[in-house]
Amino acid sequence: MSVALIKEVNKQYLEATECYEDEINNNLYASVDNYINLAFIYWSFAFDFFGFFIPNNIPEDYSIIGGNRYQKILELGLKKYPNNVELHFWERYFSHIIFGEEFSDSDCLHLIKKYGEQNYVPYFFLYLLNEIQYKKQRDELMKEIEKMATAKNIYIKSILSSGIINS
Repeated sequence: MSVALIKEVNKQYLEATECYEDEINNNLYASVDNYINLAFIYWSFAFDFFGFFIPNNIPEDYSIIGGNRYQKILELGLKKYPNNVELHFWERYFSHIIFGEEFSDSDCLHLIKKYGEQNYVPYFFLYLLNEIQYKKQRDELMKEIEKMATAKNIYIKSILSSGIINS
């Protein structure tokens, strides 16, 4: 387990961002998860969903840093991993949630078809749109996210538990 991931799981998000940045900048073999986790933390800083700042002692000025960095990190990740379905999913999902850009179930299914079905993360969005059809994938995703308490996994679990979505 990387130092960045350990910091993130321990909710030391400021330190985690520094470590993820170092791992991405200094490691030719930085995993796709480094990019996803870092972009997700920055996105959380920028938009303070579910009251991220107060319980995690995040200074308010990190909102600006997060807003400036989350998209850049996704772009770097997509440059290195252009066929990763989860990176493409988060790029579309973030724009949907933040800017209200259209992102339908058929758009999500197109991403899955184009980039591969080996990742269950996009199914949390699909499950919210059709609980019956995507229950199996949601259940598999829940098993996966229970293994590691990253900011992304905590968010997904909270969304699936509440059933909230901005569509």
